[in-house]
Amino acid sequence: MSQSKSFQMVLYPKKTISINGAIYNVNVNHDQFLDEFVEWVESKGWTFMGMTDLTTEDKASDDLLSFIEGKKQNEDHPDQDS
Repeated sequence: MSQSKSFQMVLYPKKTISINGAIYNVNVNHDQFLDEFVEWVESKGWTFMGMTDLTTEDKASDDLLSFIEGKKQNEDHPDQDS
């Protein structure tokens, strides 16, 4: 009499990663950058959902510092709305 085999499949949940930042020293136009970025993301079997926009190094730096400060305030006072 043969004994049936049992297999257990483990599925790891897929992760979602949020990106807050800027990419510096880009030497192509915005459309070319976005095309290449999405091509790279899709080559990994991933999907991009979001927005891109042209900015300056100063604005990107200011935006990142504001984001970090907002996160810090939320951690220091989790019951208050930001």
